[in-house]
This record gives sequence, C-alpha cells and structure tokens, in this order.
Amino acid sequence: MGWALMLAQEDGAHLFPCGISGLSSAWEPPLRPLDRSDSWPACLAALGSAWTGHGFQRPYPLPSATSPAAAAALPLQKSQGTLVVLRPGPRPFSASEETFLSAVAEEVSEALAGLPHPRRADVPRLREVERGAFTLDLTEQRISGDSVFADQHRLPGPGRYPLSAALAALPQADRPGVESLLARLAAEPGTYEVTYRVPKTDGVRTLQARCSRSSDARGQVVLTGHVTDITVDADDADRRESRMHRQMLRVEQMRALASACASVRNTSELAAAAFDVLAVFGADAIVLAEAADERLHILTNHGQQHIEAMRGIALSTSAPLTDALREHRIVFVASHEELIAAYPHYANTAHLLDRQSWAALPIPLSDPDARPAACMLSFERSHAFTAEDHALFIAAAGLLGRALDRCRAWDAEHARAVELQKGLLPAALPSLPDTELTALYLPATAGAYAGGDWYDAFITGNGTLLLAIGDIEGHDTQAASLMGRLRTAIRAYAALTDDPAELLQHTNRLLTEDNDNDPQRARTATCCIAALTSATGRICYATAGHPPPLVHSPRSGLYELPTDSGPPLGIFNDSTYPSLHHRLADDAQLLLHTDGLTDRPGTDPAHARLLLHDAFAQTGTLPADQALNHITTRCLSGGRVEDDCALLLVRRRHTL
Repeated sequence: MGWALMLAQEDGAHLFPCGISGLSSAWEPPLRPLDRSDSWPACLAALGSAWTGHGFQRPYPLPSATSPAAAAALPLQKSQGTLVVLRPGPRPFSASEETFLSAVAEEVSEALAGLPHPRRADVPRLREVERGAFTLDLTEQRISGDSVFADQHRLPGPGRYPLSAALAALPQADRPGVESLLARLAAEPGTYEVTYRVPKTDGVRTLQARCSRSSDARGQVVLTGHVTDITVDADDADRRESRMHRQMLRVEQMRALASACASVRNTSELAAAAFDVLAVFGADAIVLAEAADERLHILTNHGQQHIEAMRGIALSTSAPLTDALREHRIVFVASHEELIAAYPHYANTAHLLDRQSWAALPIPLSDPDARPAACMLSFERSHAFTAEDHALFIAAAGLLGRALDRCRAWDAEHARAVELQKGLLPAALPSLPDTELTALYLPATAGAYAGGDWYDAFITGNGTLLLAIGDIEGHDTQAASLMGRLRTAIRAYAALTDDPAELLQHTNRLLTEDNDNDPQRARTATCCIAALTSATGRICYATAGHPPPLVHSPRSGLYELPTDSGPPLGIFNDSTYPSLHHRLADDAQLLLHTDGLTDRPGTDPAHARLLLHDAFAQTGTLPADQALNHITTRCLSGGRVEDDCALLLVRRRHTL
C-alpha cells in the first residue's frame, strides 16, 4: 500500500503532489498541478467529497498503471487538499479499512494545520473602472477628450489638443502600434482596439483604447471611442503568467531531478543528483546526512562552507538538520531572526553564518529500520518559503530517498563484492631467481575491488610458471565469485596439463555448461594463459577473445605477440584455442593486461593501444611496481576509470 499527499496551491485552484511514499513510478500522481475543477476523484475530494474505488477506477491520471487497484481519495480539513491511498490488486478496501483511512486523513489534517502557511490572497472583487472619452479628427490631426482622458494622457485638462500632444505621453516603443492602428482607421472603416502604456510617477499605466470610424458633414474622417485603465488587470495577468511559467519551469526541473535520481547507483553519484536539487529551489548549498551511532554522518554536500563543523556532531544537538533527522519533521528557517528565535544558542554566532535561510527535511526511505537520513538546503539571501515550496521540497525529498535506497543497496552489494574479490585475488606472486613478477588491479570505482577482472601466477608441478589473466562480464558479486571459480578451475586443470590451449578448452566447457544450466545468469569471459619456462624464456600461450600479450626488450623494442585467438569462454562448448610459442629474451619484459586500459568510452581504441605501447616502452628503467603505476597513469590520465583494469608484468633478469 502507498499514498500520495496532494495539497492545494497558493492560487487555491490547483493541487500538487507534496509527498509520495510506497508507490511505484506507475502509480505515482503526475508531477504537475491538477485543476481542482477537474472530475478526477482526487480533485473532488479536495472539495470535500470522499471517494473509494477499485479495479480500473483511477484517483488521478495514471497512463502507466495497467493493472487493477483499490484506491481512496480522502478530503483534508479546511480545503488543505487530498490524501490518496492506493493498494495494487483486485481486492477493494473493506469497511474497517475505509474507517481507518478516514482516521488517518484526520491525523494528517491536524499535522498540516500545525505547519506555517502563507496567507492566501483575497478573492478578487468587482471594482469600478473609469473610462476616458475622446474624439479624434484624423483629417486635422486633433483630438478632444474629457477630464479622465486628459488625466490618463498627462494633458493639462479636458479640451482639444494636437494629436501629437497625446502621443507624446506614450513610450517610444509603443507608438508604432498606435500609429499603425490610426493608419488602418484612415484607410478603412471598422471598430478597433489597441493596448499601450503611459508612464506615471509611481510606475507604468496600461491603457486600452476602443474606437470606431465615422465621417462628419464635411467629409472629414472622425474617430470616437473611449480609453480604459487596465493596469490592475494587466498586472494580474502578468503575475498569473509569471506564476504559471515559474511552475512549469519547476516541473521541468523536477523531471530533470527525477531523471538524475533514477540513474544514481552509488553515493558518489548521489552528489550529482543532490546538486540538481539546487536548481529547482534556487538554493546555494545542500547537505545530505544520516544518523550513525547517535551522530551526524555527512553523506555528500555541495556549496556548504562550514561542513567540517557539522561532521560528527551529536544528534541531540539542537539545529535545523539534526532536528529534521532526529524528529522526522520539516524545519523551515526564513531568516536569521527566525533562526535565533527557534535556536537561541545561535544568537552570538548567527552573524558569522554565510547563509540567510535554511530548509531541512527528512528523507523518506523504503526500509523503516534503515538509518534515518535528511537533507538541508541553504540560501545566501532570505527566502520566504511558500506552500508551493513546501510541496516541491517534499517531492524532492522523496526522489532523493529513492536514490539513497538504491545507493545503500549498491553499497551493500559492493561491500560484499569487495570482501569476496579481496579474498580471491592472489595474496602473493611466486618468487623466482631469474624472473620478477608484479601485478596491479584498478577497480572501476576508486577504493573498491569489485569486478570481473583477475590475474593469477603459480608454479605447476613440473616447475613451469603459469600466468593467467581474464575479464568476467559484469561488476558484481556474481562476477567476482565466477572469477574465483575460473581461477580455481585453471589451477585444478593445471594438475593435468600445463598446455594453455588445453586449459582454456577445459575452462570453456565448464563455463558453457554453467551457462546452459542457468541461462538467466549466463556470463562470458575473456582469458589469456601463458606457460613460461623461466630458465630458457620459452613461452607457450593461448587466448580466448583477450588482448594479446605485449613484449618489450632493449634490443627488439616493443611488439604484440601474434595470436590465433579463439572465442570468449562460455559461448560454444566445442571451441578450440591454438597454442603459440615465443622465446622471451634476457632483460625482456612481458605484459598481460585486460581491456580496461584500451576500451574506454569516448576514446579511440587504436589511439588507446598506441598510448599503452608508448607507456610500456618507457618503463624499461623503472622498478617493476613503478612501471605498472606509470602505465596506468599515462593511459588513464584525465579520465575516469570506467572499467576494471588488471595488469601482470613479468621481467626476465639477465643470466650469465
């Protein structure tokens, strides 16, 4: 079961969703104002008519919801709005459930009554409008007007004046429109209307002239008409248009925010979505925090100048953000005066703050046992929080809550993969008198080890150094666990043979059988296996859809080893992988790597490979561990690591 709280807007004529919980995207109300005069049950409930329904009856427009549901639209007291409750499924609400929901609506009404609401404008009333009468002789270009007309056009008084005297009162930009109208009246009879402005001491007056053409006894062209002052109506229209434009802009901004929140996967990306909140409200800074061990833990922030002073403060501290987090209530502070009134301990330090207004609100989360979270927006200028702001704040908090739910789920999955992959990658590499080994793994996200890239190196029963590197499809615990399984399988098969081609064939059959048995979890993998006889430098190697090994030596320079690659592992059960041979010279180095270094979004693969070759060629005089850091720094400089990278470097020492 989920609900949507739809509150009346400042204009009193529209409803807007101000709080949503427990509803999937298909059942959410539209993120736009609903006219209270519409026939939707949510609109009728706002006028006092409670409604319940089931099946395919909808409380508001739901184009994406195609299944039945039980629904209720319950009026809130004092025309505050509507509480809508939805439960997907064919079963209607029972009588006891309807009674319970009505009681909930009453509780919501009482809670809303305690929140600050800006005073709504009085209902417009009919008012008396003065009209100025005039007569215009177009032949003689003279105009006669009464006292109202004279006052409207800043003329000395009623009487007859040159037409140019009346036109002089108009701004230069408005004169062409009036002159065009006069030209049309001179050419053809009819009744016409024109709107223009006249500056006055305290602003601008908007006038509307209506006139018709006639002819006098002498055949001269004469116009008669009246001029009405429509300044108030024009200003009201401008305000309505401005309000509607602002509302539509915020709707678009909320859609952009919803899109940003929908794409969030982890807390680092949550910062980008949080930044989009600022655009919706015109705020200058935002802080997202959660409760951890009775203290405030900052998840992410943007623009907050004194963030360090907030880290780790006790939840019992009296402040807008801690109150929102601890008491699960919205806190609006419009000025320093309101801050000091609500939090007297700020009296001596408020003048040091670089913000003037604050809005702190709890973030709704799907798990009631999850750590509470809240966000706080702050403004460099005083900000009067309107009912429209309240609605949008609550909607934005709901979007951030969903994003945070995903972040926490991703973080938990990522943490499991971190521990899993740390245990699966080799803790140490073999130590040989004539061969030096080093390896490096870079995850797709800095500081983590969750992914499908892997490497291994071990000594077989006959003394051969077996090298393996691979890339499992995906970046999750399944990829990490499959990586461990393939690595273990290769070690097990190596007890039977150290021929790389046979090892790939055995491993391919294992993975293909797994994929056939569980197609929903099917994964593929690339792999390169090399068997090195360290005393002679002889290499036997085979690849399965994997980048070829690189070799560099002082005498031969840098080159790729030729490959006759078979398909990736896990596709065809009978795939074959030919073995090739090469001799690694003294003082030469061999690099096995995954495609995270070369196949990066927005980068030409050919250019990336050339960059890798150049970087590898420059490492001959560097220590082995510095060599790998040099390669990754050059290849990934200025770019985000979009994919895992694994590197395994082998150096033959010069032997006498």
